[in-house]
Amino acid sequence: MNPEYRRDIRILFGDANSGMRQLYRQALSGAGFTGLREFDSLAGFSDLLAVSRPDLLLLDAAMPGGDACAALRAMRHGRLGNNPFLPAILTTWEASQNMVRAAVDSGADDLLVKPLNTRTLIERIEALATARKPFVVTADYIGPDRRKSIDRGGSEIPLIEAPNILRAKLLGEPVDAAQNQQALAAAQEQVQSLRLRQSAFRIAFVAQQVVPAYRKGMVEQATRALLTDLIESVEEIARRVADTELAHIGKICDPLLLTARHIAAGSLLLGATAEGRKQLDLLQTLSEAVLAFFNPGKQANALAQEVALAVERYRARMAARTAAAAAAAASPDEAPPG
Repeated sequence: MNPEYRRDIRILFGDANSGMRQLYRQALSGAGFTGLREFDSLAGFSDLLAVSRPDLLLLDAAMPGGDACAALRAMRHGRLGNNPFLPAILTTWEASQNMVRAAVDSGADDLLVKPLNTRTLIERIEALATARKPFVVTADYIGPDRRKSIDRGGSEIPLIEAPNILRAKLLGEPVDAAQNQQALAAAQEQVQSLRLRQSAFRIAFVAQQVVPAYRKGMVEQATRALLTDLIESVEEIARRVADTELAHIGKICDPLLLTARHIAAGSLLLGATAEGRKQLDLLQTLSEAVLAFFNPGKQANALAQEVALAVERYRARMAARTAAAAAAAASPDEAPPG
């Protein structure tokens, strides 16, 4: 890549340490990047994104003023900024398993462990231009595909080619603002459609487990956590369809949300009363209605089978984890050498 093209790249970088920001500025400007803007806190981060309109975000995971991983996740979900596909690199001094997992789940393109050297930083930036991973949308994640290539075989998860102005600029290609905006809107529409379907499936998936548990009076902490997931999924659908041509789905979402909240706030023995059983029936019916609404081309029995299979796989995974944890707890410690 021609280093001369780097001057057209807008990079927004944040770190609480002024020395680190100075190192970034020196390294980036020395490599030919001149469109640099720095910040030291997440306070006002949304406004900063709008004003600076960056082509790349470089963000420390331990930024004050908020949760950097949560901010990045909000950006990927369209709740922060105006470009959920913005290439983003997180940096950290802490390479713990929890930190790596939080970074991956946030939707970051890359995680760099400090201290950084100039060569590594520039190589990662150029890799985002030439070999950026496509985006995926799942029930709990929006961002670059986290799977290895070998794990993608046979997967039905659609891949979305995220708009990447960074690539065009680094290659010296003409940048058409109108075309870029159209590409961004088209990709956002794909995410919107996939996310709505995923949320609808999640609602039916949870209802399939929550309703029987309440009927039997076998409500555990995990059951209540699942019900919270259902409520959050309904809220997300309501937020995404507001002021769109799908706003009429609110006729289903509103009573579903009200019913779910009543159940969550009610007695654990809800299934023992006539009113409680009525609420559980309504939760099941409305959940199936939402799933059907976002899958108009599928028969009800086919959707039911998909949900049942997902529940079966989920329970198998949970049982395996429980068995593994029990086995680990039961195994005696190795005796010290005599």
